[in-house]
Amino acid sequence: MKRTKWIITLLGISLLSLSILLVVDRKKVASQQISISGLEDEIESKDRKIEELNEEIHGLEKRIDNLNNEERAALHNPLQGYSNGPNVGYRNMNVPSSEAVAVVVYKTSCDYFILENSGGYIVAEWMGGNDPEIGDRISGNFKSFGTADFYNQSLSSDMRLWIDDYWLSKETALEKINDHCN
Repeated sequence: MKRTKWIITLLGISLLSLSILLVVDRKKVASQQISISGLEDEIESKDRKIEELNEEIHGLEKRIDNLNNEERAALHNPLQGYSNGPNVGYRNMNVPSSEAVAVVVYKTSCDYFILENSGGYIVAEWMGGNDPEIGDRISGNFKSFGTADFYNQSLSSDMRLWIDDYWLSKETALEKINDHCN
């Protein structure tokens, strides 16, 4: 009889222990499910943010394309936007007829930038005077290496540039800029 009581007590304690373990496990599972649910919500929120950023990137790329198209159009018609009319030569704009016009299309923090004209891309370094910005129209002799004086038509200001290279493809110009600035 004592032995039976002993076994029943032991079984009772075992069942009680198992019950406690099940309750603890259920609480852990419930807690983990809440954590998982929170992480899923966070992932969904991040996905929405990524989608918004991608839409913003797409909008900015469209704006860049539109700007590039306007700049390219300006390169093919350098007198566009001048009030003197389309028949005015460079001489009347303080630009000798032997000089060309290029537009600043890329700028770095290390004084190098890329210009674009009908001959391709030009890598230049700012050496003094007016510091050009993206979209500025620069006139001068871009078909010569070295330091020369140029005229920023956008700001009606003189500047000095080092022409590193010209008649480049976009990729080559970007590679040269990376070499100079890194």
